[in-house]
Amino acid sequence: MAAPKIIHFAHPGHELKLRDDYHLPRYCDMCTEKIDASGGYSCHHLLCDFDLHKECATYPETLSSFFVHPWHDLTLSSSAPNVPAGVAFLYRCAPCGFAMHPRCSRLPREVHSELHPEHSLDAVGGMGTCAACAKPCYVWLYRCGVCNVDLHIDCLHGAKPPLSNGGTGAAGGAAAAGGQPGSAKLVGSIVELGTSVVNMIDNN
Repeated sequence: MAAPKIIHFAHPGHELKLRDDYHLPRYCDMCTEKIDASGGYSCHHLLCDFDLHKECATYPETLSSFFVHPWHDLTLSSSAPNVPAGVAFLYRCAPCGFAMHPRCSRLPREVHSELHPEHSLDAVGGMGTCAACAKPCYVWLYRCGVCNVDLHIDCLHGAKPPLSNGGTGAAGGAAAAGGQPGSAKLVGSIVELGTSVVNMIDNN
């Protein structure tokens, strides 16, 4: 059960109160998505206009030894100027410049897919070409290291491999990604991951 009041590191100046009586559309200041009828946390100081989803309020301020970037702690902080609108907070590694959408911290490290039943697939940060839809994978993907097969998060369930493609793995993905824009494309892809992660969690 959600606590009726919290003090949150993202808005330390004031107490946040649980509410479910929003009369006008409100948007979460952590993920920027709309707060639905289930409610969220709000600062009642008129000048603050600060709101959080109940789920977003549960993300820890620091992640230690996260499997994709285990070398340093990741700190949840507001977006840097070069991150597109649509992501308010990211987990960041200051020494490396690594950044991650908060919802990606809820991804399982290992999954199974009916599209590649022979082996489990591991979540990795990188590039590849999805064996299901034949489109490039940016930032995050699930990979079978044994077979060199990559899948988008959204393609783990229900996607059908194209008939004209025998299944392009990580090696083909690196070649396909080479012609794409660089850091702007990668950073922009972070914004799309929120919905993908939710869809994947709902399907498991």
